[in-house]
Amino acid sequence: DTSCKGVYDRALFNDLEHVCDDCYNLYRTSYVASACRNNCFENEVFDVCVYELYFPDHEEYLRSRDGLKG
Repeated sequence: DTSCKGVYDRALFNDLEHVCDDCYNLYRTSYVASACRNNCFENEVFDVCVYELYFPDHEEYLRSRDGLKG
């Protein structure tokens, strides 16, 4: 994603992608799939997905996103 200007870490990027994939599987709308990845994952949809999926370490996902953003 060209909006990700921070440190590029393939494993980290894949983890964030999985959040969006899982969220798409939860809601089954194409809007969620694309909006979740918008602006290098820095958007309200991604935040909602992290919380709705009940990740125990949700703050870690948000910090990881911030690292990719730069």
